[in-house]
Amino acid sequence: MTKPKTKEYIFSNTVTVVEETTVVAKTFEDAVDLYLSGEGETEEVDSFGSYWECIDNPDDFEENEE
Repeated sequence: MTKPKTKEYIFSNTVTVVEETTVVAKTFEDAVDLYLSGEGETEEVDSFGSYWECIDNPDDFEENEE
């Protein structure tokens, strides 16, 4: 008995994540510089909107070949 041939299916998943970052600085400009350089304490406060799709389906190519 032969094993069925396996195929590779590629999926994409898009999720929106909301983060809040707290930065301690002397001025707003310093805070922006620190934030943009990855400083501060970040907390995930929400995530939503999971949207997935198959972006590479080998079955689609087989149908076109017939």
